Parts: sequence; C-alpha cells; structure tokens
Amino acid sequence: MICRVIYEVEFRVLVKEKLSPSDSVLVTGSCEQLGEWTPNRCIPLTRIDRTEDGEIWSTNIKVNGPQRTFYRYVIAQIIRTDDDMNLIIKRWETFKEARYLIFNEIEKHDLTSTEQPQECFDVFGCYKNTVRTDIGWLTGQSEIQLRFHSNSLQIWSTNLRDKTLSLKVSPIDLKYQQENEEVTSESANQTYTPTSKVFIQSAILRLSGCETNIQSDYGAILGKDDYIIVKIQTFEPENVTYHIDFYLVDESTPLRKHIGFAYVLPVHSNLELADSKQLNRTVPIIGLKHNPIGQIKIDVLLITPLQGIEQKFLVSASKYWREGRRPVNVGHRGLGKTNTEHVPLKHHSNDTIRHRSNDLSLTAINSSSPPSSMPPTTRPVQTKFVSENTLASFTGAFQLGFDFVEFDVQLSKDKIPVVYHDFQVAITLKRKFHQAELFVVPVKDLTLPQLQSLKIYHASKTDVIKIEDDLDEDEPTGQEQFSSLFPTLQELFEQLDPHLGFNVEIKYAMQYRHGGSEQNYFFERNEYIDCILRCLITYANKRVIVLSTFDPDCASILRRKQTLFPVLFLTQGEKSDAPQFLDVRTWSINIGLCFIVAEHLSGLAAPALDIIADKDFVKHVKDNGKLLFIWGDEANDKDVSKCLIDLKVDGLIFDHAAELRDEQSTTENLFIAEEREELEVLNSFRERQLEIKHRQLLQELESLQTARETTNSSTAATNPPARSFGNIYSISEQCAIDSNFKDLM
Repeated sequence: MICRVIYEVEFRVLVKEKLSPSDSVLVTGSCEQLGEWTPNRCIPLTRIDRTEDGEIWSTNIKVNGPQRTFYRYVIAQIIRTDDDMNLIIKRWETFKEARYLIFNEIEKHDLTSTEQPQECFDVFGCYKNTVRTDIGWLTGQSEIQLRFHSNSLQIWSTNLRDKTLSLKVSPIDLKYQQENEEVTSESANQTYTPTSKVFIQSAILRLSGCETNIQSDYGAILGKDDYIIVKIQTFEPENVTYHIDFYLVDESTPLRKHIGFAYVLPVHSNLELADSKQLNRTVPIIGLKHNPIGQIKIDVLLITPLQGIEQKFLVSASKYWREGRRPVNVGHRGLGKTNTEHVPLKHHSNDTIRHRSNDLSLTAINSSSPPSSMPPTTRPVQTKFVSENTLASFTGAFQLGFDFVEFDVQLSKDKIPVVYHDFQVAITLKRKFHQAELFVVPVKDLTLPQLQSLKIYHASKTDVIKIEDDLDEDEPTGQEQFSSLFPTLQELFEQLDPHLGFNVEIKYAMQYRHGGSEQNYFFERNEYIDCILRCLITYANKRVIVLSTFDPDCASILRRKQTLFPVLFLTQGEKSDAPQFLDVRTWSINIGLCFIVAEHLSGLAAPALDIIADKDFVKHVKDNGKLLFIWGDEANDKDVSKCLIDLKVDGLIFDHAAELRDEQSTTENLFIAEEREELEVLNSFRERQLEIKHRQLLQELESLQTARETTNSSTAATNPPARSFGNIYSISEQCAIDSNFKDLM
C-alpha cells in the first residue's frame, strides 16, 4: 500500500519588472498539481502587495510528496475562451536547473554550514545568483508584424511634406466594436477602444542601436533610414484590424498634433500571399477633414503557431553556451563545399526552363546553374573530396574532431526535409543519339524518390554527351550513390553520432536587390518551417542544435514557433562579393545586430571579412549577450582564424575541412570532452559523499563497540559470560552494519 503525503505549499514571488494591467504571474512545474509544464495548465498567482522593489504575488497549492517537485514562474496575459485558459507568454524563467521543493526532512537537515537560509519569497528571473528569462513562443495565437521602412511614407499635402511625423498602431477588436459601440460620422476624430485580447510591442532598428518596448502615447518617429516593426499577438486575427494614427512632431513641445489616420484590414490567411511570399499593403492616409493627405506602404508578416507539436516550459542544452567555452569548430557542409555557388534566377518564361513529367528517366548535374550558356559565378572546389551535405562528409568531419557540421535543409515536393544546398538541379533526358538538352528543375518540384534516383555529378561536368562514361571508379555506384546525395534530415539524426552538433541552415528563396530571385514560386514560410521544425523536435533528443538562416522573416518565424533551439541570423555583410538581397536587414552586420536584438534571436553568423575590418563589433555583440559565429573562406586562413579566436568569437565555420586535418586532429569534439568532464565532476562528488557516509558508519561502529564493551564489562562483574551468545550477538550486529553500508552504496 502506497501512502501519499500532501503538502500545502505557498508560492510567493517578487516581480521587479514593471507589469501592465493585463499581465498575470503564474507558476508551472513537474507534478500534476502544477500542470506538468503545460502552458494552459499553469496556476495563476494573486498580487498581494506592492513595494518599492516591485510586486509580490502568491498562491497556496497542495502538492504530493515526498519526491522533489520542480517549478518555474511565468509572466503572461491570460485569454479565456469557453472556459479554456490560453496564455500569451511574455517572459518565463529559463534556468538550466529549475527551482525545486524538498519535502524529505532528512534532505532538509543535510545542509552544509556555508549554505544560507532561503528567503521568504522567490525573485522572478533570479535563482542561485543567476538571472535568466526569455520570451515565450506562440502557444496558439498568431503574430502579425507590420513593418515600415525604406521611405514607405509619402505625404501629398504640401504643408506636411517636409515635416517629421510619428505613427502609432492600435489593434481594434471588430467583434467588440460591433457589439458595444455606435459609430457616428459626426466626430472628426472617432475614438476606438483597443482590444484587451492582444499583446502589442514595437521595435525600431537604427544603426545606432535597437529600441524594443511598448508603444508610447504618440508612437515612434519614422525617420528616413529607420526600420519600425510593430508586433501584435492575438488568438483571433480574423477579428482584429489596425488603426494607424499620424502625429506632427514639434521639437519645441512634447505635445504632438494629430493630423490623420489609416487602416489595415485583418490579416489572417496565407492565401493572400503572392510570389513575393509576404503581404504588402499600401493604404491611404486620411486627414481630419476626411481628405486623403498621403499613403504608406506596409510589409506584413503573418506568423502562425507550430502545429502538431506540444511544447512545454522545458529547456534544452542547445540554449546554453557555457561561459569560457572555446570557439566551436563547424564543418561547412561537412568536409566543405564541393559545388559551384548559386546563380541569380531571373523571371524565366516557360520556354526558358522546361519542366518534364514525373515518369521521365532523368540524369542530373549537381549544380544550381544551367548549362554553359549561364556560367557559374565561382569555380568548383574540392571536386576530389567527398560530396558536400552527405552522410560520408559529415562523418568525416566528426572523425576530424569537429564539434558541429553545418548543412542546408529544404523541402522536397512531398514536403520531406532533405539536405541539399542548391535550389535547382540541371537534368537531361536520356536519348539514343549523342545529343542532350539540359533543363533546370527546382528541388521543390521533385519528390524524395525522384531526387534520390537522379545521377548527380559535379558542376564542372559541362559535356553532357560524356556524362554516362565518366563515373569515378572510387565512388559507390548504383542507387546508393545517388540517394546519398539527398539524405533526409531524419537520416542524419539516426545515423550520425549524437555528440556531433548540428548547425541547421534553413534554406529559403530570397529576392535580389537588383532584380530576380533565388527561386520563383517557393513554399509559404509557415508551412515550410513547420515541416522542418517537427522533424527537428521529434528526433533531436540530447543533440546540440543551432538553427540559422539568411532570410530575416524565417529567422523571426523560427524564434516565435519554438524555444528549444537557438536561432542565428546569417548576414552577408558589406564586404562580400555575393549578390545583395532586397531585404535591408541583410545589408550590414550593424543592422543585423539590431535585428537579432529586436527579435530576441540568439546570435549572428557574420562573414569573416566584415569582422576583421571592424574588430570592435565583436564586443558590441557580446555586450548584448549574443553569440557570434564566423563564416567565409577567409576563416580558413590560420592567421585570420587565430585573430578571430583571440577576439573570443563563439564559432568558426570552416570550409575545406579535410585540408585542415593536421590542425584539427589534435582537437577533441567539444561535447565529448564536456560530457567526460561532467561525469568526472559527478563521480568525484559521489566519492566525497561516500567517504562522508563511510566515516559516519565507522564512527557509529566505534560507538556500538564501545557500548558493547561497557555492557559486557558490567555483565561480567555479576555473571560469567556466555561465549556462544556473545558470538551470535557480534555477528548479527556486524551484518546489520554491513547491510546499511551496502544500502548507502
């Protein structure tokens, strides 16, 4: 019969940060009474006091003992619908080791003399002299981002054209307005009550820094080179419209004159997306006399919650970067790239790129570029080594002692995450005569079986006629060879050593600044990323994983949909000779740093040339508490890599890994080394504990022997000892002591 002990526990916490009227403090934990880390089962606390230090929240909960119970505090906005509790998580405690309760009285008294008594309340975000909190993820709500940038504001009124203006966005609950307000046209300035079922925040990206906060009364000043992001989270995006007020800025007075307004209709469907893969709205600005005075262009990003995966208030080892850790070595595409780089894709007609039916017998050239009429931008490299982004390449990097491998992931037509760098393959139809015509086919238009049946060659093969006769005898032949060039993400998890970290670059087709794009008619972002994240979360286990992407919108989406894996923003910087992307957030490392701060990303992956040119930038990244990885061919140079290590960057992404064998052969995989160190510390701790228990048992044994001798002496004075009885007593006593010691062991 199991006897359960029920403890009534008071959870009391001091919250020092300023809370809005709609904010609540909740507690979640490892037991059933605390919701088992599930967002919609958190327990709300009640505010009981306000002090100079902050607000004190408390609640009493009955918890089963005597096992340890772990718990964390959460700040969130509670949205109740049909008796269900939904949370918009604003901040939560993300300590690697959660707080815990001890119910066992023996454990309570087993304290060292140096340990201080526990305070009468917890402090939100602070535990064991460590301060650590993070923003939440989309538990069921959507996030809509309205972005204003690149001279998006056009004023037609001559009186206002050269004036400085500010704007403020207010979400309006259409359902509430229809039920509770009578809208009249008599007032020139109609006032609407913003909905209480949303969370709104704004960020301003400037080269001088980033500001992220709640909107002020007059909103944000829209400067010429500023990038303003307004973020709205809601469970009912179809019922929320957006009212934008415009104010005239006068430096001589803090008051601002209201000059006009605009509206953005609800954003709730991805069906609105065009080939640009994001929503663009241009809306008129209406003056106070109901006359149009200008217009404003708005980029809109819709982020939906991750479907099919239940996420909890748990943390992963991936999110923790040990202080003092050496820079991690990352093998670019495994042992290094072996193919030519991508060529910008213009808007081709159907006559230029022909798509063949799925039942054709195909061969392919491993290149994103078309035949010789469209030459590659860079020469092929490392063509004699193992092909990039393959299991053999990743295994080779691990054998060299690399900590991570970096690889590219995209979706096949049947929406399976595959590991491949280029967006297209060049294929040719088999013919009896010595003539062939190449066709560029997007990877996204081929299913996984089709991709794994293609014969892949290096991009240096331009003679289509001789393709069939030019197989390398040292390479595997048949179906195995071809399928290995398109491994699935799941296969990497199942076949590579769990100590090998994954730097997963999420490929997404982007538009170029001077026209064209990497790939036309690509996947919608939310569905695309959901497929990849579901695979990552399902098979991750304890492997250390870092996500990265060049696409800023993908970076934002990756961060909002999950909190298990750190997200790095890949930036091309200003020194690269690669074609520049259209998105202004990719143009420099400085604007990239502003972006990762505004979006709460974990760090930046920047080109080596830009970092060497501005070494102080490393300190700026560290001051913001972010990671910095370095990529680029220049990182392979010994002098450059030594300089970067001295600057204390967090990771170096190497190409041509096989050529660095001598340098890397003496370096052990970081995660194997750290695991061994942790085991050594744990074993040392256990040995000390056993030594303490052993000394205690010896002392108890000596006390028992002394007591026995005293008893025997007093008995001998009155009666002669019975030898057989004394022997039996001694043996049984020793057996009991031995049994106790074995239990402790």
